[in-house]
Amino acid sequence: MDKKIKNFLENLVENEILDQKSYEEIKNFDETNSPSQKSKTARALTIIGGFFLLSGLIGTLPLIWQNLSYWAQLLLLLATTWFLFFAGGYSQQIDKQKLFIFKSNERVASFLYLVSTVSFSASAIFLINILENTLMFNVSEDVTILITSSLVLIYSGYLYKLTLEIFQHITLFYSLIFFLGSIGNLFLRNVEPWGIGLFIATVGLVWGLNTYSNLLEPSWLGYFLSSVNIAIGVITITENLLSSYEVIKIIILIVGSLFYIWISIKLSEQVIFYVGGLGLIINLPRLISELLPNNIWPPLVLFIVGGVLITVGLYLNSLRENLRKES
Repeated sequence: MDKKIKNFLENLVENEILDQKSYEEIKNFDETNSPSQKSKTARALTIIGGFFLLSGLIGTLPLIWQNLSYWAQLLLLLATTWFLFFAGGYSQQIDKQKLFIFKSNERVASFLYLVSTVSFSASAIFLINILENTLMFNVSEDVTILITSSLVLIYSGYLYKLTLEIFQHITLFYSLIFFLGSIGNLFLRNVEPWGIGLFIATVGLVWGLNTYSNLLEPSWLGYFLSSVNIAIGVITITENLLSSYEVIKIIILIVGSLFYIWISIKLSEQVIFYVGGLGLIINLPRLISELLPNNIWPPLVLFIVGGVLITVGLYLNSLRENLRKES
């Protein structure tokens, strides 16, 4: 049993919310249904096989590429994509039915689908090249990128809807960035750096709002991608527009970090707290160094501020514990 779950259940028993008999039944159920060593080995072999297949595909194709016709090369890529897609679906089926010793899980299928996305992307690029060479289907490089990104986005969206897993969440996010970037490259040339920053921050904000509405799962990953991209976008904008105003630029970044910490408390999402905390760790010493150039001040001020925050945190926690005991 997972250590966090075990501690949670023991806390319920200790506070008489869960009786000892129910606790033992839950514990026995978990031990009975936990993956066996054979099933763990099967999952490991499947994942390692996926790595080998991808490495073999990358290493073998250059050797046999010249000896294959255009259509044979395309068929090889499509067959690889189909095989990985089928293997991912089969892993999901085994996981649900618990057949034989191969008790897989969604993560194995998610990994296989991820590798199939790479293969699918290569297939899309190669298909467009074949059409250009054989059918005189001449399009500009920007249009080619847009077509490729559109196909990959559709495939990534389908896989995400199929699994709702981490790898598919990541590929959907970055395939969307690739797609929107290809549109911008086609219609919005010579964009200023702050415009690129605004684009990145906007995508991050939209992603965070969709995560908040429970449209995207898992939520921690959605919030992580959102917060990181908003931070990158804001940094790009401030660096470009406020390059001559160092103190103002740093203050904006610190305010953004504090906002991250506040929103993380509201949403109970630690990953946003970590991003905001990292921003404070980086930018607060920069601000102190700008305002108080003497080398002794930055660490001294940070030491004092840290002590005050720890004291306040312990005091608030003690108040919460006293209120809980009184209630």
